Amino acid sequence: MTVSASVAKQKFGQIIDAARVKPVIIEKSGKEVVVVLSVERFRELQALEDAYWIAQAEEGLKSGLMGPEKTAQFLKERLDAE
Repeated sequence: MTVSASVAKQKFGQIIDAARVKPVIIEKSGKEVVVVLSVERFRELQALEDAYWIAQAEEGLKSGLMGPEKTAQFLKERLDAE
């Protein structure tokens, strides 16, 4: 579902209800600018991103691209950025 910012402002309660089921894209001046999604889906996406970066760090550690300290620092920075 995609709606304009003005419609989203007028029907915010309905947008929230819709976003519980499926993400809602909000446009401003004809451009997609933000997505409203359920907290559950947001947390799923966060967990996927965390898992990806952990796997990247583990691969870097295994291949010798990064040492343990640099890997730990990298992961801390990525997770703290959220």
